[in-house]
Amino acid sequence: MKHMEIFEQAMCCPTGLCGPSIDPELLRVSTVLDTLKQHGIDVGRYNLTSAPLKFVQTKAVTDFLQHHGPEDLPLILVDGAVQFAGRYPTNDEFASLIGFDPAILEAAQAAGESCCCGDAPAEPESSSCCCGGDCK
Repeated sequence: MKHMEIFEQAMCCPTGLCGPSIDPELLRVSTVLDTLKQHGIDVGRYNLTSAPLKFVQTKAVTDFLQHHGPEDLPLILVDGAVQFAGRYPTNDEFASLIGFDPAILEAAQAAGESCCCGDAPAEPESSSCCCGGDCK
């Protein structure tokens, strides 16, 4: 199985799903990654705030940042090679990049199976973080 890594701009928490208004694209990506994890596919997800060392340790990322800067993130690597920069892959592109059935993602999104914090329900009205906890 291919290994995918996603490197994102600095965010308040690991998923970026915090605050009063949640970016629908970040929610979609979190749903995709949760679904992949449920099917045994591990995708590394890192942002500048929560995992700066991973950015420094990954040559393709340091090279990219030296030429483009963090405003051009996200950066998507598959097996260490840059596949996308500046946007997230579509569901079909995710499927193609790591070799799985895209219908899995479509079914999960239609069912609304994901929350940014695993199985816990979203609680945006009670907290600035989707799961009622602190974004650290």
